[in-house]
Amino acid sequence: MREAFEIFSIVLLLFGGLAFWPLVRFGGGLAGGASDWLKWQFYAHVLLLAGAFVLVQYAYATARPDWLHLQILPYAIGALSWASALVILFATGLWRRIGEDPGDPQNGGKT
Repeated sequence: MREAFEIFSIVLLLFGGLAFWPLVRFGGGLAGGASDWLKWQFYAHVLLLAGAFVLVQYAYATARPDWLHLQILPYAIGALSWASALVILFATGLWRRIGEDPGDPQNGGKT
């Protein structure tokens, strides 16, 4: 049971930040604003995570002595992705409360 929880926690940390954009865009049906920022955060997370895994595998395959230290990189990217997604959601939510989004259809799409 403990091992299953650890695996679930690792998967949630590594890939949990990828869930924000699809949930906001396709689950909530929102486009523009926070959805655009979360889309770029999603793409950046995918590319950085893929690059980190390739870098760790390359360091392991070339028998570099510091390859063990590089294993923290995917976890750091996953944690930063969570943090950036939450900051984007919080900042855009606060921005809509304080001011008006010029492209927001609820405000009449004013420019």
